[in-house]
Amino acid sequence: MVRDTKGQTSMKPPNEGEIVKQFMRKTFVASAAAIVLSSGATAALAEDASTTSTTVPATTTTKTISAERTAYRLALQAYNKAKVEINKNFATAMRDANSARRTARESATTKEAKKAAQTAFSSAITAAQDARTAALAALGDPPVKPVKAPATNG
Repeated sequence: MVRDTKGQTSMKPPNEGEIVKQFMRKTFVASAAAIVLSSGATAALAEDASTTSTTVPATTTTKTISAERTAYRLALQAYNKAKVEINKNFATAMRDANSARRTARESATTKEAKKAAQTAFSSAITAAQDARTAALAALGDPPVKPVKAPATNG
């Protein structure tokens, strides 16, 4: 049921123009209410602005966090590059040890020579692992990502 312009109800559906008009009216009313409410809140907050505050302005903390994040990214890049270099050195030592083992085993004719080649290979692997472990320990932990401190009002 729909009310026509004279206030009478009828069973015919409204045309699209009337639906759009109703929608526009409702939207206008909602927008006007939002503007009135937001301007009233602004006026109420403006009166309270005379009180002093102990909080740090947002621009200072934003600049500090930005600088900390930049320093963190640079430190993390340096850490990752050093770690990659350590792993490359380890991989090179492993390849060299394996290559030396192959060469020694191919040229070995006795069981003692083959066993000596395997022992040398095991020693080279252990030395490479120890060097990698020591380098990673010297590198230390990765840098800690900065965290924005919660604002305190006091």
